[in-house]
Amino acid sequence: MGCLISRHWRASSSLQEAISRCARYSEDHYFALGLAAWVIPLAGVVDYIVGNTSFNTFYIRLSAAVLAIPLLFYKSLPPRFRNFFPYYFVGIAAYALPFTYGIMLTTNAVLAPVDFEIHFIWILQYFIALFLFIQLIIHGPLATVLWFITSTTALLPIVLVDSPNFLELKRVLLYPISAYLTAIFFGILTSRHTDIIYFEKLRTAAAIGANLAHELRTPLASIRNLAQGTDNLLPTLTDAYKKAKENGIEVGNLRSSQVETLSNVLERIRNEVTYSNTIIDMLLLNTADKSLTDVQTEKFSVKGCIEEAISRYPFNNQDERNLIEFRLEQDFEINAPRLLIVHVLFNLIKNALLYTQKSGKGRVLISAQQRESNSTITVHDNGPGIPPHVRAHIFERFYTTTTTGQGAGIGLSFCRMVMDAIGGSIECDSVEGEYTTFTLHFKNPLQTPTQS
Repeated sequence: MGCLISRHWRASSSLQEAISRCARYSEDHYFALGLAAWVIPLAGVVDYIVGNTSFNTFYIRLSAAVLAIPLLFYKSLPPRFRNFFPYYFVGIAAYALPFTYGIMLTTNAVLAPVDFEIHFIWILQYFIALFLFIQLIIHGPLATVLWFITSTTALLPIVLVDSPNFLELKRVLLYPISAYLTAIFFGILTSRHTDIIYFEKLRTAAAIGANLAHELRTPLASIRNLAQGTDNLLPTLTDAYKKAKENGIEVGNLRSSQVETLSNVLERIRNEVTYSNTIIDMLLLNTADKSLTDVQTEKFSVKGCIEEAISRYPFNNQDERNLIEFRLEQDFEINAPRLLIVHVLFNLIKNALLYTQKSGKGRVLISAQQRESNSTITVHDNGPGIPPHVRAHIFERFYTTTTTGQGAGIGLSFCRMVMDAIGGSIECDSVEGEYTTFTLHFKNPLQTPTQS
Protein backbone atom coordinates (compact mmCIF):
# COMPACT_ATOMS: atom_id res chain seq x y z
CA MET A 1 0.00 0.00 0.00
CA GLY A 2 2.81 2.38 0.97
CA CYS A 3 4.64 1.60 -2.29
CA LEU A 4 1.47 2.34 -4.28
CA ILE A 5 0.99 5.67 -2.49
CA SER A 6 4.66 6.52 -3.08
CA ARG A 7 4.37 5.80 -6.80
CA HIS A 8 1.15 7.83 -7.00
CA TRP A 9 2.84 10.76 -5.22
CA ARG A 10 5.84 10.67 -7.57
CA ALA A 11 3.56 10.52 -10.62
CA SER A 12 1.51 13.44 -9.30
CA SER A 13 4.67 15.47 -8.60
CA SER A 14 6.02 14.72 -12.10
CA LEU A 15 2.72 15.81 -13.66
CA GLN A 16 2.67 19.05 -11.67
CA GLU A 17 6.28 19.78 -12.63
CA ALA A 18 5.50 19.11 -16.32
CA ILE A 19 2.48 21.44 -16.22
CA SER A 20 4.44 24.14 -14.38
CA ARG A 21 7.32 23.93 -16.87
CA CYS A 22 4.97 24.37 -19.86
CA ALA A 23 3.26 27.33 -18.20
CA ARG A 24 6.57 29.03 -17.28
CA TYR A 25 7.77 28.60 -20.86
CA SER A 26 4.84 30.65 -22.21
CA GLU A 27 4.04 32.88 -19.21
CA ASP A 28 5.59 36.02 -20.69
CA HIS A 29 3.48 35.59 -23.83
CA TYR A 30 0.05 35.00 -22.24
CA PHE A 31 -1.35 38.31 -23.46
CA ALA A 32 -0.20 37.71 -27.04
CA LEU A 33 -1.60 34.17 -26.95
CA GLY A 34 -4.92 35.51 -25.65
CA LEU A 35 -5.11 37.88 -28.59
CA ALA A 36 -4.03 35.19 -31.04
CA ALA A 37 -6.91 32.97 -29.85
CA TRP A 38 -9.33 35.34 -31.53
CA VAL A 39 -7.83 34.40 -34.88
CA ILE A 40 -9.60 31.04 -34.44
CA PRO A 41 -13.18 32.37 -34.91
CA LEU A 42 -12.02 34.94 -37.47
CA ALA A 43 -10.51 32.15 -39.52
CA GLY A 44 -14.00 30.66 -39.77
CA VAL A 45 -14.53 32.94 -42.75
CA VAL A 46 -12.13 30.70 -44.67
CA ASP A 47 -14.41 27.72 -43.92
CA TYR A 48 -17.25 29.21 -45.96
CA ILE A 49 -15.09 30.51 -48.78
CA VAL A 50 -12.77 27.53 -49.26
CA GLY A 51 -13.58 24.73 -46.88
CA ASN A 52 -17.07 23.82 -48.10
CA THR A 53 -18.05 23.08 -44.50
CA SER A 54 -20.70 20.54 -43.62
CA PHE A 55 -21.68 22.32 -40.40
CA ASN A 56 -21.33 25.70 -38.69
CA THR A 57 -17.91 25.83 -36.99
CA PHE A 58 -18.32 29.37 -35.65
CA TYR A 59 -19.56 28.45 -32.18
CA ILE A 60 -16.87 25.89 -31.40
CA ARG A 61 -14.29 28.39 -32.65
CA LEU A 62 -15.82 31.18 -30.55
CA SER A 63 -15.82 29.00 -27.42
CA ALA A 64 -12.05 28.53 -27.75
CA ALA A 65 -11.51 32.31 -28.04
CA VAL A 66 -13.80 33.10 -25.08
CA LEU A 67 -12.14 30.51 -22.84
CA ALA A 68 -8.77 32.11 -23.66
CA ILE A 69 -9.86 35.56 -22.38
CA PRO A 70 -8.20 35.10 -18.91
CA LEU A 71 -4.85 35.04 -20.72
CA LEU A 72 -5.37 38.73 -21.49
CA PHE A 73 -5.71 39.64 -17.82
CA TYR A 74 -3.08 37.39 -16.26
CA LYS A 75 -0.95 40.26 -14.91
CA SER A 76 -3.89 41.83 -13.08
CA LEU A 77 -5.07 38.61 -11.42
CA PRO A 78 -4.63 38.22 -7.63
CA PRO A 79 -1.68 35.98 -6.69
CA ARG A 80 -3.97 33.24 -5.30
CA PHE A 81 -5.50 32.73 -8.77
CA ARG A 82 -2.11 32.59 -10.43
CA ASN A 83 -1.26 29.44 -8.48
CA PHE A 84 -3.89 27.57 -10.53
CA PHE A 85 -3.10 29.28 -13.83
CA PRO A 86 -0.63 26.63 -15.12
CA TYR A 87 -3.44 24.04 -15.07
CA TYR A 88 -5.77 26.42 -16.84
CA PHE A 89 -3.12 27.24 -19.46
CA VAL A 90 -2.43 23.60 -20.31
CA GLY A 91 -6.17 22.90 -20.42
CA ILE A 92 -7.00 25.83 -22.73
CA ALA A 93 -4.07 24.97 -25.01
CA ALA A 94 -5.41 21.41 -25.39
CA TYR A 95 -8.98 22.63 -25.91
CA ALA A 96 -8.29 25.49 -28.32
CA LEU A 97 -5.88 23.59 -30.57
CA PRO A 98 -6.04 19.77 -30.93
CA PHE A 99 -9.60 19.42 -29.60
CA THR A 100 -11.23 22.36 -31.41
CA TYR A 101 -9.59 21.63 -34.74
CA GLY A 102 -9.90 17.88 -34.23
CA ILE A 103 -13.65 18.02 -33.66
CA MET A 104 -14.08 20.32 -36.67
CA LEU A 105 -12.15 17.83 -38.79
CA THR A 106 -14.04 14.74 -37.61
CA THR A 107 -17.47 16.41 -37.72
CA ASN A 108 -16.96 17.60 -41.29
CA ALA A 109 -15.83 14.10 -42.23
CA VAL A 110 -18.71 12.14 -40.63
CA LEU A 111 -21.32 14.60 -41.96
CA ALA A 112 -19.94 14.56 -45.49
CA PRO A 113 -22.20 12.95 -48.13
CA VAL A 114 -21.24 9.52 -49.43
CA ASP A 115 -18.46 9.60 -52.07
CA PHE A 116 -17.69 13.21 -51.09
CA GLU A 117 -14.20 14.28 -50.04
CA ILE A 118 -13.91 17.28 -47.73
CA HIS A 119 -11.39 19.98 -48.58
CA PHE A 120 -7.74 19.34 -47.69
CA ILE A 121 -7.72 22.61 -45.72
CA TRP A 122 -9.36 20.83 -42.77
CA ILE A 123 -6.44 18.42 -42.51
CA LEU A 124 -3.99 21.29 -42.94
CA GLN A 125 -5.66 23.33 -40.18
CA TYR A 126 -5.54 20.38 -37.80
CA PHE A 127 -1.90 19.74 -38.61
CA ILE A 128 -1.00 23.40 -37.94
CA ALA A 129 -2.99 23.35 -34.68
CA LEU A 130 -1.11 20.22 -33.60
CA PHE A 131 2.22 21.83 -34.44
CA LEU A 132 1.37 24.98 -32.42
CA PHE A 133 0.14 22.84 -29.53
CA ILE A 134 3.49 21.04 -29.33
CA GLN A 135 5.30 24.39 -29.31
CA LEU A 136 3.29 25.45 -26.25
CA ILE A 137 3.22 22.14 -24.38
CA ILE A 138 6.95 21.56 -24.51
CA HIS A 139 6.87 18.47 -22.28
CA GLY A 140 6.75 15.60 -24.78
CA PRO A 141 4.95 12.90 -22.72
CA LEU A 142 2.38 15.41 -21.46
CA ALA A 143 1.74 16.67 -25.01
CA THR A 144 1.30 13.09 -26.24
CA VAL A 145 -1.18 12.18 -23.50
CA LEU A 146 -3.20 15.35 -24.05
CA TRP A 147 -3.23 14.76 -27.81
CA PHE A 148 -4.53 11.22 -27.30
CA ILE A 149 -7.27 12.42 -24.92
CA THR A 150 -8.39 15.29 -27.17
CA SER A 151 -8.29 13.08 -30.28
CA THR A 152 -10.43 10.45 -28.58
CA THR A 153 -12.89 13.09 -27.38
CA ALA A 154 -13.02 14.64 -30.85
CA LEU A 155 -14.53 11.34 -32.13
CA LEU A 156 -17.79 12.03 -30.25
CA PRO A 157 -19.63 13.14 -33.44
CA ILE A 158 -19.53 9.48 -34.53
CA VAL A 159 -22.06 8.50 -31.86
CA LEU A 160 -24.17 11.62 -32.41
CA VAL A 161 -24.63 11.23 -36.17
CA ASP A 162 -27.14 8.71 -37.52
CA SER A 163 -25.16 7.64 -40.60
CA PRO A 164 -21.55 8.74 -40.20
CA ASN A 165 -19.31 8.70 -43.25
CA PHE A 166 -16.65 6.28 -41.95
CA LEU A 167 -14.89 6.15 -45.31
CA GLU A 168 -14.17 9.89 -45.23
CA LEU A 169 -13.26 9.72 -41.54
CA LYS A 170 -10.61 7.12 -42.34
CA ARG A 171 -9.25 9.28 -45.15
CA VAL A 172 -8.78 12.41 -43.01
CA LEU A 173 -7.98 10.85 -39.62
CA LEU A 174 -6.58 7.35 -40.04
CA TYR A 175 -4.59 7.59 -43.25
CA PRO A 176 -2.62 10.76 -42.22
CA ILE A 177 -1.96 9.31 -38.75
CA SER A 178 1.70 8.80 -39.61
CA ALA A 179 2.04 12.53 -40.35
CA TYR A 180 0.37 13.45 -37.05
CA LEU A 181 2.60 11.06 -35.10
CA THR A 182 5.67 12.38 -36.92
CA ALA A 183 4.80 15.92 -35.86
CA ILE A 184 4.43 14.78 -32.25
CA PHE A 185 7.64 12.74 -32.40
CA PHE A 186 9.74 15.61 -33.71
CA GLY A 187 8.10 17.96 -31.23
CA ILE A 188 9.12 15.63 -28.40
CA LEU A 189 12.59 15.33 -29.91
CA THR A 190 12.95 19.12 -30.01
CA SER A 191 11.74 19.41 -26.42
CA ARG A 192 14.14 16.67 -25.39
CA HIS A 193 17.02 18.52 -27.05
CA THR A 194 16.07 21.69 -25.17
CA ASP A 195 15.87 19.74 -21.90
CA ILE A 196 19.29 18.18 -22.49
CA ILE A 197 20.88 21.62 -22.90
CA TYR A 198 19.01 22.92 -19.87
CA PHE A 199 19.93 20.01 -17.62
CA GLU A 200 23.56 20.08 -18.75
CA LYS A 201 23.65 23.69 -17.57
CA LEU A 202 22.18 22.58 -14.26
CA ARG A 203 24.67 19.74 -13.89
CA THR A 204 27.58 22.05 -14.65
CA ALA A 205 26.32 24.69 -12.23
CA ALA A 206 25.64 22.06 -9.57
CA ALA A 207 29.13 20.58 -9.96
CA ILE A 208 30.79 24.00 -9.74
CA GLY A 209 28.57 24.94 -6.81
CA ALA A 210 29.36 21.72 -4.95
CA ASN A 211 33.10 22.27 -5.37
CA LEU A 212 32.86 25.89 -4.26
CA ALA A 213 30.69 24.88 -1.31
CA HIS A 214 33.24 22.29 -0.23
CA GLU A 215 36.08 24.80 -0.47
CA LEU A 216 34.12 27.46 1.42
CA ARG A 217 32.84 25.22 4.20
CA THR A 218 36.36 24.25 5.25
CA PRO A 219 37.58 27.78 6.13
CA LEU A 220 34.18 28.57 7.62
CA ALA A 221 34.51 25.58 9.91
CA SER A 222 37.98 26.76 10.90
CA ILE A 223 36.69 30.25 11.64
CA ARG A 224 33.92 28.81 13.79
CA ASN A 225 36.34 26.58 15.72
CA LEU A 226 38.77 29.47 16.26
CA ALA A 227 35.94 31.68 17.49
CA GLN A 228 34.72 28.92 19.81
CA GLY A 229 38.25 28.32 21.13
CA THR A 230 38.82 32.01 21.72
CA ASP A 231 35.45 32.29 23.43
CA ASN A 232 36.38 29.45 25.77
CA LEU A 233 39.61 31.22 26.73
CA LEU A 234 38.18 34.73 26.89
CA PRO A 235 36.83 34.51 30.48
CA THR A 236 40.29 33.45 31.70
CA LEU A 237 41.97 36.25 29.76
CA THR A 238 39.55 38.93 30.98
CA ASP A 239 39.84 37.69 34.56
CA ALA A 240 43.66 37.79 34.31
CA TYR A 241 43.46 41.31 32.86
CA LYS A 242 41.31 42.51 35.76
CA LYS A 243 43.63 40.97 38.36
CA ALA A 244 46.70 42.48 36.63
CA LYS A 245 45.07 45.92 36.74
CA GLU A 246 44.17 45.46 40.40
CA ASN A 247 47.81 44.62 41.22
CA GLY A 248 49.19 47.60 39.34
CA ILE A 249 50.69 45.65 36.46
CA GLU A 250 50.92 47.69 33.24
CA VAL A 251 48.82 45.79 30.66
CA GLY A 252 47.26 48.64 28.67
CA ASN A 253 43.79 50.12 29.04
CA LEU A 254 40.57 48.34 28.07
CA ARG A 255 37.19 49.72 29.02
CA SER A 256 34.63 47.29 30.42
CA SER A 257 32.44 47.98 27.37
CA GLN A 258 35.30 46.89 25.11
CA VAL A 259 35.71 43.64 27.03
CA GLU A 260 31.98 43.03 26.65
CA THR A 261 32.23 43.79 22.92
CA LEU A 262 34.87 41.06 22.50
CA SER A 263 32.43 38.46 23.73
CA ASN A 264 29.65 39.78 21.49
CA VAL A 265 31.94 39.83 18.44
CA LEU A 266 32.81 36.16 18.86
CA GLU A 267 29.12 35.29 19.09
CA ARG A 268 28.45 37.29 15.94
CA ILE A 269 31.25 35.47 14.13
CA ARG A 270 29.67 32.12 14.97
CA ASN A 271 26.26 33.37 13.86
CA GLU A 272 27.65 34.65 10.58
CA VAL A 273 29.37 31.32 9.93
CA THR A 274 26.04 29.54 10.48
CA TYR A 275 24.31 32.06 8.24
CA SER A 276 26.97 31.64 5.52
CA ASN A 277 26.51 27.86 5.55
CA THR A 278 22.76 28.37 5.20
CA ILE A 279 23.33 30.63 2.20
CA ILE A 280 25.56 27.99 0.62
CA ASP A 281 22.78 25.42 1.11
CA MET A 282 20.27 27.73 -0.56
CA LEU A 283 22.53 28.44 -3.51
CA LEU A 284 23.14 24.73 -4.00
CA LEU A 285 19.39 24.18 -3.93
CA ASN A 286 19.00 26.86 -6.58
CA THR A 287 21.35 25.06 -8.97
CA ALA A 288 19.38 21.83 -8.58
CA ASP A 289 16.25 21.42 -10.70
CA LYS A 290 14.02 20.91 -7.68
CA SER A 291 11.25 22.90 -6.08
CA LEU A 292 11.42 23.99 -2.46
CA THR A 293 9.25 21.65 -0.41
CA ASP A 294 8.37 21.45 3.25
CA VAL A 295 9.80 24.88 4.01
CA GLN A 296 9.43 25.87 7.65
CA THR A 297 7.43 29.07 8.01
CA GLU A 298 7.11 31.42 10.95
CA LYS A 299 5.23 34.59 11.76
CA PHE A 300 7.50 37.60 11.86
CA SER A 301 7.44 41.35 11.56
CA VAL A 302 7.99 42.63 8.04
CA LYS A 303 9.70 45.68 9.53
CA GLY A 304 12.20 43.54 11.43
CA CYS A 305 12.82 41.34 8.38
CA ILE A 306 13.61 44.29 6.09
CA GLU A 307 15.78 45.94 8.75
CA GLU A 308 17.69 42.67 9.19
CA ALA A 309 18.26 42.42 5.43
CA ILE A 310 19.55 45.99 5.29
CA SER A 311 21.77 45.66 8.39
CA ARG A 312 23.31 42.35 7.25
CA TYR A 313 23.78 43.30 3.60
CA PRO A 314 27.52 43.66 2.78
CA PHE A 315 27.60 47.24 1.55
CA ASN A 316 30.90 48.29 -0.02
CA ASN A 317 30.90 51.67 1.73
CA GLN A 318 28.71 54.15 3.58
CA ASP A 319 27.79 55.97 0.37
CA GLU A 320 26.27 52.74 -0.95
CA ARG A 321 24.39 52.25 2.32
CA ASN A 322 23.04 55.79 2.08
CA LEU A 323 21.35 54.89 -1.23
CA ILE A 324 18.90 52.67 0.65
CA GLU A 325 15.70 54.20 2.01
CA PHE A 326 13.12 52.21 3.96
CA ARG A 327 9.56 53.45 4.41
CA LEU A 328 6.91 51.75 6.53
CA GLU A 329 3.90 53.57 7.92
CA GLN A 330 2.50 50.54 9.74
CA ASP A 331 4.19 47.27 10.68
CA PHE A 332 2.48 43.93 10.11
CA GLU A 333 3.31 40.24 10.20
CA ILE A 334 3.75 37.72 7.40
CA ASN A 335 3.92 33.94 7.53
CA ALA A 336 6.98 32.69 5.60
CA PRO A 337 10.50 31.29 6.07
CA ARG A 338 12.30 34.33 7.46
CA LEU A 339 15.82 33.43 6.33
CA LEU A 340 14.70 32.77 2.75
CA ILE A 341 12.85 36.08 2.57
CA VAL A 342 15.95 37.90 3.87
CA HIS A 343 17.99 36.27 1.11
CA VAL A 344 15.37 37.23 -1.49
CA LEU A 345 15.72 40.84 -0.31
CA PHE A 346 19.51 40.52 -0.58
CA ASN A 347 19.14 39.67 -4.27
CA LEU A 348 16.74 42.51 -4.96
CA ILE A 349 18.90 45.03 -3.06
CA LYS A 350 21.99 43.87 -4.93
CA ASN A 351 20.35 44.36 -8.34
CA ALA A 352 18.83 47.71 -7.37
CA LEU A 353 22.16 49.06 -6.10
CA LEU A 354 24.01 47.82 -9.17
CA TYR A 355 21.77 49.60 -11.66
CA THR A 356 21.22 52.69 -9.52
CA GLN A 357 24.98 53.22 -9.33
CA LYS A 358 25.36 52.54 -13.04
CA SER A 359 22.82 55.22 -13.87
CA GLY A 360 24.38 57.66 -11.41
CA LYS A 361 20.99 58.90 -10.22
CA GLY A 362 18.19 58.15 -7.80
CA ARG A 363 17.91 55.97 -4.72
CA VAL A 364 16.67 52.51 -3.75
CA LEU A 365 13.33 52.62 -1.93
CA ILE A 366 12.15 49.59 0.03
CA SER A 367 8.55 49.74 1.21
CA ALA A 368 5.88 47.40 2.53
CA GLN A 369 2.11 47.53 2.43
CA GLN A 370 -0.70 45.42 3.85
CA ARG A 371 -3.79 44.86 1.74
CA GLU A 372 -6.99 42.90 2.26
CA SER A 373 -6.02 39.96 0.06
CA ASN A 374 -2.23 39.96 0.35
CA SER A 375 0.75 41.82 1.76
CA THR A 376 3.54 43.22 -0.39
CA ILE A 377 7.16 44.29 -0.13
CA THR A 378 8.50 46.44 -2.98
CA VAL A 379 12.05 47.32 -3.97
CA HIS A 380 12.08 50.34 -6.28
CA ASP A 381 15.02 52.03 -8.00
CA ASN A 382 15.38 54.94 -10.40
CA GLY A 383 17.98 53.19 -12.53
CA PRO A 384 17.98 52.70 -16.30
CA GLY A 385 14.97 50.36 -16.28
CA ILE A 386 14.67 47.02 -18.05
CA PRO A 387 13.84 46.73 -21.77
CA PRO A 388 10.69 44.65 -22.48
CA HIS A 389 12.61 41.95 -24.38
CA VAL A 390 14.89 41.49 -21.35
CA ARG A 391 12.10 41.71 -18.77
CA ALA A 392 10.42 38.72 -20.43
CA HIS A 393 13.32 36.49 -19.37
CA ILE A 394 14.66 37.88 -16.08
CA PHE A 395 13.18 35.09 -13.94
CA GLU A 396 14.64 32.34 -16.11
CA ARG A 397 17.48 30.40 -14.56
CA PHE A 398 20.93 31.28 -15.94
CA TYR A 399 19.59 34.28 -17.87
CA THR A 400 21.79 37.33 -17.24
CA THR A 401 22.69 40.56 -18.99
CA THR A 402 25.75 41.29 -16.86
CA THR A 403 29.27 40.67 -18.07
CA THR A 404 30.97 37.34 -17.42
CA GLY A 405 31.94 36.93 -13.78
CA GLN A 406 29.47 39.54 -12.46
CA GLY A 407 26.35 37.38 -12.45
CA ALA A 408 25.29 33.78 -12.95
CA GLY A 409 21.61 34.39 -13.69
CA ILE A 410 20.34 32.52 -10.62
CA GLY A 411 19.43 35.38 -8.26
CA LEU A 412 15.97 36.28 -9.58
CA SER A 413 15.13 32.67 -10.41
CA PHE A 414 15.87 31.86 -6.77
CA CYS A 415 13.58 34.69 -5.66
CA ARG A 416 10.81 33.28 -7.80
CA MET A 417 11.39 29.74 -6.53
CA VAL A 418 11.10 30.92 -2.92
CA MET A 419 7.93 32.94 -3.54
CA ASP A 420 6.31 30.09 -5.47
CA ALA A 421 7.15 27.66 -2.66
CA ILE A 422 5.26 29.75 -0.07
CA GLY A 423 2.27 30.36 -2.34
CA GLY A 424 3.21 33.95 -3.13
CA SER A 425 4.58 35.56 -6.25
CA ILE A 426 7.11 38.08 -7.51
CA GLU A 427 6.45 40.71 -10.18
CA CYS A 428 8.58 43.17 -12.08
CA ASP A 429 7.34 46.51 -13.35
CA SER A 430 9.78 48.66 -15.28
CA VAL A 431 9.90 51.57 -17.70
CA GLU A 432 13.10 51.82 -19.69
CA GLY A 433 15.06 54.91 -18.72
CA GLU A 434 12.90 55.64 -15.66
CA TYR A 435 12.55 52.95 -12.97
CA THR A 436 12.32 49.30 -11.98
CA THR A 437 10.09 47.92 -9.23
CA PHE A 438 10.07 44.38 -7.89
CA THR A 439 7.04 43.42 -5.80
CA LEU A 440 6.82 40.42 -3.47
CA HIS A 441 3.25 39.22 -2.84
CA PHE A 442 2.53 37.19 0.30
CA LYS A 443 -0.77 35.35 0.57
CA ASN A 444 -2.96 35.11 3.66
CA PRO A 445 -1.57 38.04 5.67
CA LEU A 446 -2.48 38.27 9.29
CA GLN A 447 -5.26 40.81 9.61
CA THR A 448 -4.20 42.35 12.94
CA PRO A 449 -1.48 44.91 12.31
CA THR A 450 0.97 46.04 14.94
CA GLN A 451 2.07 49.60 15.42
CA SER A 452 5.67 50.34 14.41
